[in-house]
Amino acid sequence: MRRRTGHLPPSAFASVVGGLGKRERQTQLHVFSLADFHQAVGPKWERLSGLVEIAVDRIISRHIDPAKDIYTQLDAETACLVLPRDSRKQVRARVAAIAHDLSAYLFGDVVIEGRRPRLVAANLPVSRAIPRKGEVGDVAIRGAIAEAGAVLAEADARVDPDRAPLAEIHRVTLASMLDGASAVPAISATSVPAMSQTGGAAMGPGAGVLDWMDEQIDARAAAALAKARRLAPESCLTLVWTPTWVTRMQAVAAFHARVIRVDGETAPTLEGVQAYRDAAPLEALAIDRFAATQAAAEMKMLFHRRQSVGLTLPLHWMSLAPRWRDCIRLPLEGCPADIRRKLLKVEIFGLPPRIPAATLASLTGCLDKVGCDVMIRLPLASPDMALSLPPVRAIGVDLAELPDDERVGDDELLAHLRRFHDMARQINAASYVWGVRRRSLVARIIGAGFSLVNGPGVMEDVGHPRPAG
Repeated sequence: MRRRTGHLPPSAFASVVGGLGKRERQTQLHVFSLADFHQAVGPKWERLSGLVEIAVDRIISRHIDPAKDIYTQLDAETACLVLPRDSRKQVRARVAAIAHDLSAYLFGDVVIEGRRPRLVAANLPVSRAIPRKGEVGDVAIRGAIAEAGAVLAEADARVDPDRAPLAEIHRVTLASMLDGASAVPAISATSVPAMSQTGGAAMGPGAGVLDWMDEQIDARAAAALAKARRLAPESCLTLVWTPTWVTRMQAVAAFHARVIRVDGETAPTLEGVQAYRDAAPLEALAIDRFAATQAAAEMKMLFHRRQSVGLTLPLHWMSLAPRWRDCIRLPLEGCPADIRRKLLKVEIFGLPPRIPAATLASLTGCLDKVGCDVMIRLPLASPDMALSLPPVRAIGVDLAELPDDERVGDDELLAHLRRFHDMARQINAASYVWGVRRRSLVARIIGAGFSLVNGPGVMEDVGHPRPAG
């Protein structure tokens, strides 16, 4: 009879794992524990445990093959996994990826009453974890968790906070629950030591790419500390959708996400790219995480209504850095893969003028897991940047970003746009223009061959992306 696999109840898990063959019983049982988080939140755990259990199940289920892997949740804070058919190298990589996603999605940079909760990933032999068929060795599993936690604590004691990065993964999801489901989570600029994992493996792009990104991000974080304007917990973020003309379809057939930010009753309204003005990297990440979460909700609604309309989601390039890109990727991957491939395009903006080609490849490559097309926004005055890009679906400009010396009459502007369009054709990419205010200019831009155009000259913003009619 075929052995049961996939997500099993604890009793069935113990029975199946306890019945593994002699060779398979030499494999490891991997445990992911949220006991430290449980202790940190105290009485709030009763309210959060159900949500945490669902989130853990969803994240781990993304990584397992139900046809061969065996997985269970002993309780809301403890999950167990056995990968009997994988090589040691495959196991290390998969366990590290699961631990990374759980930590990034559930914790990030949160501090609760002076404590920094963490995920503990441990492992122990199957023969010890399941001493007899049908029986979970609870004492052995708890002991392995305690040993791994002690290793993490010892590593933490050796971390020099003065040498840690200015900011790490931003804590989003559970922070809003703990703060009473506030619309915008609190921002913390404290650093997080790297998570230690038993049997973990280094993953990600080369050191040169990471060093360049870290230097850029840390420099911008330091510069932002000198600015008076900061995104605060009381800041209000709203996501609206700009109807977009799709030339190929001769209709408004797509919508572009646009953030509106207000930091207080007397503060000015900051829209689109201006919402990121003077923002520290973590603050830009908070804005992008908000936009990605809202976009995911809209995609799910379109899926359930069986509606089809293109969505473009702009993300600041720093939010796709390896240290916190999962904060963006995870909410999007909560949508069905088919609808992501069919409807979603992610637009990367804010690129520095001399960004290395390897860094660009890392930014676009991380979106492969999301399964969406990639668009890149460039300065109107720097069309040659397109020559260093990896293959992308489209390149474009946002007229709202133009500096004063580039705000010229329609004829001169159109001449610049045509040169940009020619560069797009040279790299075999489509071209687009955002933020066009005059209807007469819209017609000329469409006539010049641009694929996507939006702005007040096309149509005003709407609350939700919905097909016409």
